[in-house]
Amino acid sequence: MHAAYTVARQAVGRAGLSLSPAHLWWQHTAGAARALGLDGVEGNLQVGCEADFVVLNPNATPLLARRTAQAESLAEWLFALVALGDDRLVAHTVVQGEPVHTAATIGA
Repeated sequence: MHAAYTVARQAVGRAGLSLSPAHLWWQHTAGAARALGLDGVEGNLQVGCEADFVVLNPNATPLLARRTAQAESLAEWLFALVALGDDRLVAHTVVQGEPVHTAATIGA
């Protein structure tokens, strides 16, 4: 996601090409499902949709914890996850409604 943000930032100054943090998150969830023709099946947590998702830990690193704690808006909070998150950000992975990984067991 950080790479997509970086590419979008290169377009700053060109109207309509910069991505807000909320839009970037949408593109990686419901937007991706829509692009694949899976709108209403994947990409959200609505009843009846397939439950493949990750649970993120905004306290995964000291820097990320400090930055998310200081966020004054959802946009700032989401931006911190985009800019500072890495593989440690993922606390749990759920596939078809079943937990398949937890951070404490990944790599163990």
